[in-house]
Amino acid sequence: MGFLDCLRLDGFSGHWCVCPIQNETVVVICMNVILRDISEDDSDWLHDLNEACLPAVNQLSQKDLWALVRKTAVTRVAELDGKPVGVAMTLPPRVPHTSMNYLWFDQRFDDYLYLDRIMVDDRARGAGIGKALYQDVFQFAATLPGIRAVTCEVNLRPFNAGSLKFHAALGFVTVGEQETEGGKKAVSLMRRPVGY
Repeated sequence: MGFLDCLRLDGFSGHWCVCPIQNETVVVICMNVILRDISEDDSDWLHDLNEACLPAVNQLSQKDLWALVRKTAVTRVAELDGKPVGVAMTLPPRVPHTSMNYLWFDQRFDDYLYLDRIMVDDRARGAGIGKALYQDVFQFAATLPGIRAVTCEVNLRPFNAGSLKFHAALGFVTVGEQETEGGKKAVSLMRRPVGY
């Protein structure tokens, strides 16, 4: 059974979503979560969310953020009870992008889908939004010819133990490390096989 195989429960304003992680089945409650492609109507919301997620993501003007959306393989929005609360932005190989972390993968691999950023509104944390977006990215990656892995990075400096644990549970493994911002930051460069 896949992640999106959800059963509507009578009298309950949500769904049981079956989410396979590391060969285990985890059941989470997703309160009326809908995943959809981004639209230009989301531009203001996306910029506000990006600003709210600093410094976990880099700061971009609204114009630059929308230019990034145009480069993506897919940008998916999670809505909770009809309101956008999360987003996943992915890049294919060989697109013009200045991120040092993207370039690290691009110089070493050609079979990946890079998760540039995944952001969830603080008010929606704990509702399964992040897991839903990741599973959606994994399913999308599996449909792309030649794509064998999803890649991303997680902060080592400042240390983000929760994110490292979360990504390990999803099947990501470290394939490299690098310092960025003149040594202010360090990241674990991670890769997860499609079909893990």
